[in-house]
Parts: sequence; C-alpha cells; structure tokens
Amino acid sequence: MSHTVCHDVGQWITDNVSQQVERCVEQDCNWWCACCNKWLCGLVWVVVQVTKWVVTTVCEVVADVVDLVVNVVKGLIDIVVGIFTLDWSRIVAGLGEIIGGVVAFVADLIPILIGGTLVGTFIDAANNWSLRSYVRGLLQDKYGDSDPEGLKRMLDALGLNGGGFGLRIDATAMRSEIRSDRSSRPGAPPDLVEWHNSGAIDLKVLAGFNPPVWWSRFWPELVGDNGSISESNIDAYLAAGGVGDGIKQFSLFAMSQGDLNSRLDCADAHSRELGLIFRWTRVDGVLTRSDQAVVNRSAFPRLLTSPPFNRTNTATNAQRAIDEVTMPLVIGGWGYTDGTGMGISAHLADSTCLEADDSGSKDFPGEGITGTHFRYRRPDLAFKYTAIHEIGHTFGLCHVDGLLRIMFTNAAGASKSIWSWSSFGQYLTTGVEAGFILDEGKKVWDYIVANVDSARLQTRAF
Repeated sequence: MSHTVCHDVGQWITDNVSQQVERCVEQDCNWWCACCNKWLCGLVWVVVQVTKWVVTTVCEVVADVVDLVVNVVKGLIDIVVGIFTLDWSRIVAGLGEIIGGVVAFVADLIPILIGGTLVGTFIDAANNWSLRSYVRGLLQDKYGDSDPEGLKRMLDALGLNGGGFGLRIDATAMRSEIRSDRSSRPGAPPDLVEWHNSGAIDLKVLAGFNPPVWWSRFWPELVGDNGSISESNIDAYLAAGGVGDGIKQFSLFAMSQGDLNSRLDCADAHSRELGLIFRWTRVDGVLTRSDQAVVNRSAFPRLLTSPPFNRTNTATNAQRAIDEVTMPLVIGGWGYTDGTGMGISAHLADSTCLEADDSGSKDFPGEGITGTHFRYRRPDLAFKYTAIHEIGHTFGLCHVDGLLRIMFTNAAGASKSIWSWSSFGQYLTTGVEAGFILDEGKKVWDYIVANVDSARLQTRAF
C-alpha cells in the first residue's frame, strides 16, 4: 500500500505535467529562433523528470522502510504461530518473509545510491512517450482514412490528447469462496462434504490444516458463522456429514481480502507500463463444483463458462467474448491438480510471442475466451506479481527470460532463464521491482487494436 501511494504521486506528475510538456516538445519548430520553443520545452521536461525522481525516491525509501518493518513483523508472527501450532511450513515461510525483506531493502538502495534510478526515471518517461506515439500510429494507420471522426474520439478516450494515457478498463477480482452448508441437491449432504469424501479435494488442506511443504501451502481465510473455526470443528463437521446440532458452519476463502488487494495493488502499479488502467470490482464467488477449487489446467477454458465465473466463449457468443477482453476477470483461488505453478490464463485470439519457447515457436494460440486464475503464496516480495502476470497473458503476452520481468516464469514445462540483459538493466534503473518493457507494451496494443471493437476504443469507461 505504501508503494501504491508513491506510484500514484509519480503517475499524477506524468498525467498532468509530463504529458503536457511532451506535447509542447512535439509542436512545430519556430525556425526564426532556431527552435527555441522546443528547446525550452525540452528543458522544462528535464526539470520535471528530476523533480519527479526526487519526490518519488523520497517516498519509495520511506515505503521500503515501512515494507521492511511489515515483513519482519509478519515473519515473526508466522514464526511464533508456527511454533505454537507445530506448523513448520509456517515457520519457514516466516523466515522467508524476514530474510527476503532485508535483502530487498538493501538491494533497492544500491540503484538509488549509484544514480541508476535517476537514469531510470528518464528511461521510463521516454518509454511512456514512445508507447503513446506507437499507439497513436497504430490507430492512425487503421482508422485514419476509414473513420477520422472515430479516430478523434479514440484519441480523446485513450488520453492521447491529454488527460492521462491508457485504456480504462472495468475489471472484476473474484475471491473464491466455499460455503460449508451449500447443497446443490435437495436433501443431500453439503457439496463440500461430498467433494471431500470423493477425494476431489482435501478440506483440511484447503482450510490451512495439514499443510503440505511451506513452498506450496495454502494461505486461506476461514470464517465461522458464529465465532472462529478450529481444526477440531472441521473434523466434527466432516464426521457429522456437515449437518446436525452443534456443527459450526463456515465460509472458506482462498485468501484474505488483504492478500487479494496486495495483488491488485501490484497490478495497478504496473498496468500503466502497458497502457492499461484498471478500476476493480471486488466480489466473493461461491464455488459450485469441486474442480473450481483445485483447477485442472487443461480444462480451465471450459471451466470459465460455469457459475460463478460465467465467461463467454466465441462458439457461444462471439461478440460477447470480444467484449469481455476489456472486462477482465481475475480469480483468486487455491491451486492446480498438477501441484505446480502460480496461475493460469485464457486469452481470446492468437498472438505472437516476443521470445521463442523451447521448441523455437513464437505462436501463442488463443482459446476463444478470457479469464485468469491465480493462487496466493508467500513471500509477497516474490509472488505479488501473479495477477498482473496472468493479465499480461490475457492481452497476448508470453513468458520471457529475466527474473525482473513480470512475464518471467520458472514453472515446470515453461521455465525461462533467470538471466537477461534487459532484466539486469531493470535492476540498475528501478531496483528489485519487476516490470514490463516497451516492446511488451507495444505487443499489448497490437493485440488490442487487432481484437477490440473500435466502438470500445472510443469509450472512456471512467
């Protein structure tokens, strides 16, 4: 949250000052004074960027201190709770929070002290400027001759004529919920009991008891209808078939609202690098099937059409499926049947990757439907990017090399190299925060212009 404030301050300067100065630089040259008008605007632009760097650096250092304190406190709490509950996976996770927080704090200071972040401020500003010019060119090429009035509305709606560049998108973040008393068949035991007894899920594992190794454990939120829920309450619930006197009913969430918000905050902080601006609606979605709790990756596109997700594929309603590209659904859930990975995504149309996969292919076939799913894992330092990573796939991006690039993955079967020169450059100019590069922003807009209706691009959602 503290870094979100810093990002908002820097973004306000970009939207309300930097872009206006850049438009000044782009104006026609006054030859009678050797382009003095452009030189003056360029000088003001440099001053604005230096001022932005000073303000945001002070803010970020304070935020880093706050994050360090929070990581240490959270880590100590996990260690203490883990000791008292004999939950060794929680103890290890707590140590990871503390050690990771200290390492990140020190590593973040180095680029500041050597002046790398000052250079990074100018690079980011130039990249934002380049992306806006690229998008303007794409739209001009496609609509300039065929729909000049529509093009003007697009430029206004996207903030290319001022007001902050970006496609404004209403997105839904759904936190997966399982109700202990829900039954899909009248008179039958609760679905949750049947799911557990069939072996489709292990309720105690999903609820945070009997956790697997710390690296892959769940961090759910268990909320009782009348007070807290203990492991013994879960045992009694299962033994009684979910009904009866004295049985406590509950809601089981895949993660806390705060944990979900941490992923959305990270998405907001980096979406502008792609020219996207999100407005989130947060909802809790009660799962209706066991395969929605622990997801089979190969079945995910089909799973998205079921309640409570209710997404549309092109075979059912092509126009609705296209519309949903700019109405993303991000689902916070538990995990996957293969026990690996942090998330999964489905995207509408074919795309071309920036980097080839292990087979040498750059093809990224579409599934005719959109939707993303991710699980919560600790420490946040490493896993806070899961939501925006999957959203990147939704807009046509593929996996890349480089630990400090958001689209990097080390998942089995799709792993990429930790090292890349672009990732090393990102560290020197921005610290340990991962990000997108300019070419990824361009790729996203290639995808948007190719697949999103012109009427939607002419509409400013908020």
